[in-house]
Amino acid sequence: QAYSRTNEKNQKTVEASMSEILLHSPKDTSLIGYEAAKKAADNKSLGIELDISGTDIKDYFAPLLPWEICAIMAQTSHGKTYFKDWWLGEIAKQFKKQERKIIVDVHLEETIEAVAFAEYGTRLGVRPADLARGVYTDWGKMKGVMTELDGVPIWHIGISANDPEDAPPLTLSNIYRAIRALKSGEITGEPWSIGLVSVDYLQVLPIDNENAKAKRENQRRLQVSSDVNRLRAMTAHLECPILIPLQAKQTLEGNSPPYFIPGTYDGSETMSIATRFDRIISLWMPSQSHSELIGSQIVGKDGRRVDVLTDNAWIKIPKQRGGLPSGKSWELQIDFKSHQYKSIYGGIK
Repeated sequence: QAYSRTNEKNQKTVEASMSEILLHSPKDTSLIGYEAAKKAADNKSLGIELDISGTDIKDYFAPLLPWEICAIMAQTSHGKTYFKDWWLGEIAKQFKKQERKIIVDVHLEETIEAVAFAEYGTRLGVRPADLARGVYTDWGKMKGVMTELDGVPIWHIGISANDPEDAPPLTLSNIYRAIRALKSGEITGEPWSIGLVSVDYLQVLPIDNENAKAKRENQRRLQVSSDVNRLRAMTAHLECPILIPLQAKQTLEGNSPPYFIPGTYDGSETMSIATRFDRIISLWMPSQSHSELIGSQIVGKDGRRVDVLTDNAWIKIPKQRGGLPSGKSWELQIDFKSHQYKSIYGGIK
């Protein structure tokens, strides 16, 4: 009984503490709004832009601000990670001019070795597979690129062959803990300004103990929902935007044939993605969904046509909060050799 009373007292203490954290008086709320408006004005020129050669997307897609979460949504093999890596490279060029401002890129499906091989491959003009298989042996040239990579302000979180056997799992809470330690200076002895966090991708984060107790068919949905809530807290405490590549459903509901671009509610596992994220970017590669038509066209029932090429892709902005426009699409050409995007034909509405 004494143990029960102690537990009840502790629970009430926790509940009281939570109330103090989450409950804000009118005075507190007005002050928070005032300070947030000032912070927005101070950071206006530091927003993260999306700029693709030959398009007006830079003017359409407003710069990402420190408290925003942006999804990059695509079906399997439609280039969400490829696009994310390109965008991070562009953002890194901006951050390189801002002392101690960095990107933290979290990898849940690739090892750190694979990430490094991809970076070397782009700069050396070789296939990452050649590095992985030991075919490439120009160590002098590779060391030159190593120096170049050392200057890129992107830190990586992921699994490596060099990790200890008892390394903690890549749950979002552990990821968050590591980023906070980097920000505070606990890891390197000096604090770092976190300019952007990317987590690739949300639906493969490990199931935590609490959600593991739920029925198997509900575990992933509950985990994604709780991780979305944690991401919202992360943007506030880290004071940076978060980029989340997302897996789209295999059967789309929000597309408009002959365009097979995922819509706002086409993220798999949970609707929390559509309702809680501030921005959504959708991608589609016709060659992946209609490989049998490469060199030809997809023809819709209304007569609209879409080219199916080996190097074209479509990007759409299905959602932007804050009264910003949404719904516009652009067709892009991908230069796989240089890892760059540019416009092919312009935009559609």
